[in-house]
Amino acid sequence: MIKRYFLSTLALGFVLALSAQSTAEEKLKKGDFNGALADFTTQIDKFDAEAQSLVKKRAEYEKMNEYERALVDGAQLLESKSDWAKLYFGRGQAHNGLIHKADAIKDFSMAIALDPKMGDAYYERAVLTATPDNKENACVDMATASSLGNEKAQVLFDDNFCWNLALQHYKEGASKVMLRDYENGLKELSQAIRLSPDSGRYYSKRGQAYLGLKQNTKAIADFTKATEKQPNSPDGYYQLGLYYYNQDDHEKCLEYFTKAVEKNPMMYDAYMYRAQANERLNKTTSAIYDWGRCVNIRPNDGQAYYRRGLLEKDMKNNIDACKDFNKAAQYDLPEAKELAQECLEPGAKKPKQPNDKKKKEEEEESGE
Repeated sequence: MIKRYFLSTLALGFVLALSAQSTAEEKLKKGDFNGALADFTTQIDKFDAEAQSLVKKRAEYEKMNEYERALVDGAQLLESKSDWAKLYFGRGQAHNGLIHKADAIKDFSMAIALDPKMGDAYYERAVLTATPDNKENACVDMATASSLGNEKAQVLFDDNFCWNLALQHYKEGASKVMLRDYENGLKELSQAIRLSPDSGRYYSKRGQAYLGLKQNTKAIADFTKATEKQPNSPDGYYQLGLYYYNQDDHEKCLEYFTKAVEKNPMMYDAYMYRAQANERLNKTTSAIYDWGRCVNIRPNDGQAYYRRGLLEKDMKNNIDACKDFNKAAQYDLPEAKELAQECLEPGAKKPKQPNDKKKKEEEEESGE
């Protein structure tokens, strides 16, 4: 009986809470911002202290290293509190209707902290914070809102030229990665991703920064994310192939290099590494094909001719091998020149020496 009473009371409380929220939302729709504000605040006051404490703990969790996080129940801590978030979001809208900008931003921020997938909250905060001195942060909110399905956010993102900010950070980050300044490159590329979270190219480049920092797990995650964000781009697949190639996992790297050339049949580097992987797996016919693709893409690639020639020689295809060695020798490869000297041109025969027979007969006669 007591248990039944407890459950009935709990259910009644839940129904009343939904009813109160519904009433507040109705007032909001009708433009009764003061009434909506009062109703939302009444509901929020019941758990505000707990919500503030939770948000603080989440912020501390984000600063922890992997070892420290292992000691905490992260799943429970990061569990979405969408019901609470909706109430803060509603109150933020009421504040916004009353031109209480600072309070509205605060409530939208709480909604985001409690439910990081609430795209509408990012959008509303972006609208309020898109000032010249805060443009980049606002652009991050617009980009996040857009990636979460808020269609108005993409328009706002384009109108504020946020894509240009993302590109600037990407270029700076890519330059630093090229110079092996991986730490600063990572910072720039992470900001580029915050500004443009749907760009597979940005994830692919950040993955390279992680590799430079020996953070392989994060690198693989970024390369994989690149293939998910832009499945028709070869970049992520190529980087995964290169990673596994350098790990001597040649079977796995073949899988990704193959996907890369499917997306871009003119991707020379993917064919080159795939050819070498095939060589190491003794897949000679496949390797010959890949080196052939390399010379088709770059007809002046002496090394590709030379490598293909070696494989053809191993398969006793001497005529084709000699063609490749002669071609490679034209590009000043000493090893190719040496092999080319051992070859005869296809169809060539040893020159006839018509006087040999006569000379031999004369020698035999004189010997008699």
